[in-house]
Amino acid sequence: MKARCSRGSPKCANCQRRNRTCTYASSSRSTSTLESPVAVDVDAGSRVSPQPRSVASELAPALSVTSHVTSPSSTIPSDAYLPATQLILQYFDCLAPLPSFGFLHRETVVQRCLDGSIDHSLKLAICALTSMFLGQHHTHRLEWAQEAERLMLDRLEKPSIFLIQASLLVIRFRAANGQFPRAFILAGLAGRWAVALRLNYEHTGLGPIAQEVRRRTIWSLYLLEDSFCVGLKEFELLSPEIMHLQLPCEDADFNDRRPSATGYLQSGRGIEPEILGSRAAFIKLAVIRRDIMRFNRRICAKEITQAELFTCIERFQGDLLRLRHRLAPSDQYPRVTPQEFSWPPQYALLHMSWHQCHCDLYRPFMPDYPELGPHAALNGMSEPDRILMRDKCLGHAEEIVRILADFVQHKEEQHLLEHDAAVCTYHAARLILFGTHNASHKSEYPVSTALNKAQLCLDVIKRYFSFSAQLESMRKALETAIEQHKTHWKPTGPVEGSLRDPVPEPPNISRDAHNRQRLAIHSLLRQSDFVDDSREAALESPNETAPTAVPIVPDVVATTEMPQGRVDWNIQNTMYSPWNFMPNDPNALYGFPFATGILDLGGSMAQGTELIGSLDEQCMY
Repeated sequence: MKARCSRGSPKCANCQRRNRTCTYASSSRSTSTLESPVAVDVDAGSRVSPQPRSVASELAPALSVTSHVTSPSSTIPSDAYLPATQLILQYFDCLAPLPSFGFLHRETVVQRCLDGSIDHSLKLAICALTSMFLGQHHTHRLEWAQEAERLMLDRLEKPSIFLIQASLLVIRFRAANGQFPRAFILAGLAGRWAVALRLNYEHTGLGPIAQEVRRRTIWSLYLLEDSFCVGLKEFELLSPEIMHLQLPCEDADFNDRRPSATGYLQSGRGIEPEILGSRAAFIKLAVIRRDIMRFNRRICAKEITQAELFTCIERFQGDLLRLRHRLAPSDQYPRVTPQEFSWPPQYALLHMSWHQCHCDLYRPFMPDYPELGPHAALNGMSEPDRILMRDKCLGHAEEIVRILADFVQHKEEQHLLEHDAAVCTYHAARLILFGTHNASHKSEYPVSTALNKAQLCLDVIKRYFSFSAQLESMRKALETAIEQHKTHWKPTGPVEGSLRDPVPEPPNISRDAHNRQRLAIHSLLRQSDFVDDSREAALESPNETAPTAVPIVPDVVATTEMPQGRVDWNIQNTMYSPWNFMPNDPNALYGFPFATGILDLGGSMAQGTELIGSLDEQCMY
């Protein structure tokens, strides 16, 4: 039986409209359970003890009935172990509170499980991803994800919201399982499905629950893009300009079926509420972070004037301050009495992202920070202004760790974190460690305190993301940085050797694209092993080489006088003291790779601005 069948005779209206065969399942209890075998027992070693809500409690007895009938189209053996009941309940208790996974309506999904009408690919995807996050069913979860993907692709030309929801979960599973190229390609397919169904527009003919499910589904797809890259137009799944629907509402309104006005992503498209909910605020913060990343790329690509530079900084600061002021009093941080409030993951993630925006904004003004080249914008800044920018960056990194520590202390047992928390945690730890050995700035706390904070960040990443192959390089990089800091501050002597980029430079794509895009250490696209086989498109001699590329802006290179209004980026002879601090000792950066070996720390800067465009800035994007 398919979902949403109206059960009309002899053929329901929905099936007739979709040109599908209409079949009805038996009304007996045994055939109205889940399509695959169901078992109520779960692993005794589960890390999470879910607490089902009232609706689930009412329906759980019926859902616990065991059936031995499998879907006719399923390739999973009939004796496969699929504890769907328990895993679906755990999904709503543990994953649904997170920004990327809150697109399913608990009561609706559980009821569909009860009457057997849940989409089979969606059910398998829920089970696979929940098992991965909770460390359960290691031998079966990959089979469930593969079967869910097969069922999705079998209906490639017939998109539905259930396929999009299943794809969001399967993509996250594939990424965490180390299947990066597959996750990347599936994301493009999900984006096509979404715009084909016009999910980026409001559907006023639907009820409040159906409308909110549509909104949350496409906003979750919008957030998915940050797993691949940030701020690169060519990889956008959904541009902000095409999002013509409201932002997601609060969970209480969603679960209680209350319509609410949440406003739009861009101003001027409707009435904006005075108070901004936490889920809506998280979406807006994601947009601001992407804009800041594009801003940083323009700085490194020499595409911005000095006047525009400071105008953009003021605009971003104002946007972030206004967003924070629009939060409800209960969503503000810090809370007056933290022990009297619960600490849902959404609350911690929201404020970590807010501070991460500031770290990204001020980080280009730390010229001695690893992976950053000299910025000519410093020429127009006084020494106090540069110190202020640097201190703001380090201060916001401290706040991220503070929020993380508060979350660990006040969270409930079933609460988990998602990918963005690991990204914020990683960058905060690196900045804090860097602040302990900055030649022109010394932190107010001892090195041991910085190491403890960095270790807390690493422990959180290991605890909540031990299953994630996507974050493995990030974990190793942070582990090495901490160990080298510990070794450096021991009386036995300096560290031997230097840490290089844990992810090798992609050798099989265009060098121009690699230099321009500068993907993050945790980027799925960076970790994918795509191969550009364009060379095979023509029969050429092995010794034949391509002609030298013509510079895009030869007038800037040829003249020694900069055009009016442009910044002089050739600053080899006018560097400030922080940049001249570069030591001859390759261990002086204590575990931080500097320019991934491109820059000779003990040599000259004769290569000039060519280095700026080729640095592999794993910390930045």
